[in-house]
Amino acid sequence: MNSRIRICLKVMFALLIGCSCLPLAATTWYVRPDGGTRYSTQNRDGRCDGKADAAYPGKGVNRHCAFNDARFLWQDGSKTYGNGLPGWGWIGTGGDTYIIRGSIADGVSYRVGWPNNSGACVGSVCSGMSGDQFHSGIPVPPPGTAEQHTRILGGNYGSCKSQSARTQLHGGWGVLNVLNLRGASYVDIACLDITDFSNCGRDKDTYGCESGGRVLSDFASQGITLNNKSTNITLADVRVHGLGADGIFGAPGTGFVGTDLALIGNADSGWNADAGDKTSGEGSFLVQDYDISWNGCVEQYPIVDRLPYFSCRDDVHGGYGDGFGTASVASKAPGWQVRFDNGTVSYNTQDGLDALHVSGPGSSMTITRTLAYGNEGQQFKAGDGAVATMEHNVIYGNCGALTQTIPGRPVPTDDNLGDTCRAGNTAVVLMAPPQVPAVYQYNTMYTNGVIGLEVEYQGKPDGTQTIKYDHNIFVGFPNSDGENPTPIYSNSDLKMFTNPGSSFSHNVTYHARSNWRCPATALHEVAGSCSNPHLKDESWHAYGYGDVSPTKATSGASLEGGQKSSSRGEPGGSGGGSRASTVEKSAGVAILVTGVWGGFRYRRGRGARG
Repeated sequence: MNSRIRICLKVMFALLIGCSCLPLAATTWYVRPDGGTRYSTQNRDGRCDGKADAAYPGKGVNRHCAFNDARFLWQDGSKTYGNGLPGWGWIGTGGDTYIIRGSIADGVSYRVGWPNNSGACVGSVCSGMSGDQFHSGIPVPPPGTAEQHTRILGGNYGSCKSQSARTQLHGGWGVLNVLNLRGASYVDIACLDITDFSNCGRDKDTYGCESGGRVLSDFASQGITLNNKSTNITLADVRVHGLGADGIFGAPGTGFVGTDLALIGNADSGWNADAGDKTSGEGSFLVQDYDISWNGCVEQYPIVDRLPYFSCRDDVHGGYGDGFGTASVASKAPGWQVRFDNGTVSYNTQDGLDALHVSGPGSSMTITRTLAYGNEGQQFKAGDGAVATMEHNVIYGNCGALTQTIPGRPVPTDDNLGDTCRAGNTAVVLMAPPQVPAVYQYNTMYTNGVIGLEVEYQGKPDGTQTIKYDHNIFVGFPNSDGENPTPIYSNSDLKMFTNPGSSFSHNVTYHARSNWRCPATALHEVAGSCSNPHLKDESWHAYGYGDVSPTKATSGASLEGGQKSSSRGEPGGSGGGSRASTVEKSAGVAILVTGVWGGFRYRRGRGARG
């Protein structure tokens, strides 16, 4: 073989190796209202192939145009029993992009599930599995790769901050979940509104969704389902609301990121991470720029009121109601690292963020820059088996808020609440782990409860449990006993505050219980103040919240970022069909008497539902 041939062969081999490392070419699939039916080997009358962002031209079959129904992305319109392609299963392959045009502002909404309560087929077109309306939701998308994710996008993805810009998918007629992500990997979901067209709840609510397995209403039970095999999932600009049970169900695996995620008015819970299968989440988990509110309540359909949430039900009356709740199951190594950042959690009929049971080696629970108020139980719970961190939060312990007349709600509300201020009327519960400190810093708390912060030992006390409690503001108000709350309490003792490695400094404790010594010298408090923190609104709000930004600088105080919040802003508000609220960062300033405090600002946004 001469040298010239050898060189050519080497070049060809190098090209082949190089090509094998490149990602396969992906296909983009389109849905738009003016598209056509899907062509397949089982549906040769189908008008479009789904591969062009174009309307059906008016004649012909298998034309290069978009589908006109989102369900054509995973079924071809033929009668199917879920037996696989081409009748059932996602068109395309992993790494493809699926763009669904049409938004709430356009008056467009795409159904998921049966077209009616009588069956999957209308004429020659079938939507959903024949004979199984419950499993007729969106099947698991094909997995992407680290280099090329599978993407399911609303048409305005990339510019989707308003509710009205989102593409709406409404599950109906008993479908168990609108979108199934169990076992999915490297899948991106963006710019979607997931809901149903019913005002029923599954938990013995005023209007029942089903009876004895018979579907009574055009509802969907859950918005999105996950498990810990669901890895590298991203949700961006997604709102899940008004479902008959849970907004999200199940705990994901590593790499989950939710940004601009709203879980509002779902009749059972916002996010029930306990799937009942003795599993928990694993790996990294981040939810940021979020709103988790009014869960445990039924959302009106059609919407009439600005705050369209009624039949709020708690655990005493057959409901659930956590904003976010987890299973009592330890995560496998390397644990579950949960973080909620920059959001609102409010008016849920049990606890706000209940991560008390996140546990397992390497597990952690971090809550930062969050406004919490009006939840019927604790606002935050964390640390029973995980390292807990709470920083830069605003917390209102007004756990009786749902018993108040809140303007904008339906009249009558038809609420069934019997466990108001459950678990000792405590605003926050935090567990101190061995070896690593629990962190509670730069938080502002207003409460009229019995206890502000309850701190307990994680495991048996061994002298290594510590806490860093610094730069916090506590403002107390008279409770039902006529006393102000106890700022800090433990069922055993508070030695975690005095163990080596703990810190208790630069806090403001204002209007504490009469037997609370301020400064708390027994707990080794340093540079503590019992003076007025001079915040703009130091009045009690039985519901909602006030403006906790400062009124003046105090001698010796310094400035470094801050927090400003509008008085009595309500999440999930609905004006003219609105179901949106947004969270916005701010460079406002709050000044402590003795230190520095940082935070954020909230602003309500409005959208529309089709």
